[in-house]
Amino acid sequence: MEMATSLAMLSSGSNTTFWLLYQIFSNSHALQDIRDELVDLSTDDAASDIPRRRILSLNLIKARCPTLLAMLNETLRYHSSVINIKQVQHDTILKNQYFLKKNAIVMIPGQSIHHDKDIWGPSANVFHHSRFLTPDSKRRLSSTSAFRPFGAGTTMCPGRHFSTNVICSLVAMVVLQFDLMPIDGQWIAPTTRNADLWNAMPKPDWDVNVKITRRVEEKETEWKFVWAEADRT
Repeated sequence: MEMATSLAMLSSGSNTTFWLLYQIFSNSHALQDIRDELVDLSTDDAASDIPRRRILSLNLIKARCPTLLAMLNETLRYHSSVINIKQVQHDTILKNQYFLKKNAIVMIPGQSIHHDKDIWGPSANVFHHSRFLTPDSKRRLSSTSAFRPFGAGTTMCPGRHFSTNVICSLVAMVVLQFDLMPIDGQWIAPTTRNADLWNAMPKPDWDVNVKITRRVEEKETEWKFVWAEADRT
């Protein structure tokens, strides 16, 4: 359990953060929508002597920033290479064609589900940042036969909520304060052909070199990020 937890936190989590940041900053419309949501969620720090100090309650992001959450889910759907492993509980015949023997181990590649056009439509192999803003796709979030980046059933990742909170928090901090531009002027998605099989979120085959600058609009703003139990707004 300790080994699995370490892999999930230190590897899959960081890789997911990379892909989410890549998809956000390579899409100017999505980037602006997410920034608008985060700014609307933030509040002035009335107790501070600093003129432009704003507070963002990170615990409210998943409930109040639909575009960011939708892009996280689409990142998990599109990029995840999770493999679900199940034990057959009793002899089973599928479609009068496949026999699954009791106690046999079945391995289900996540990408075959997440890129299934019968489930996700003709654009299943394309990243759509607004996919999970539609009612149909939102319903599939609760269907483990369609969306299972964290596994399913009793083996579903117990740290999924912690992990997604950490990822959303880090991404929000970056998006609000910085601009990222590729050094060569063009966003080119790395391949993942050399990614390790055991990793639920594949590592990119090469680094994406970017120039990081403080946002001009936010140079005079000091941000304070908190995890508050109560809704500040």
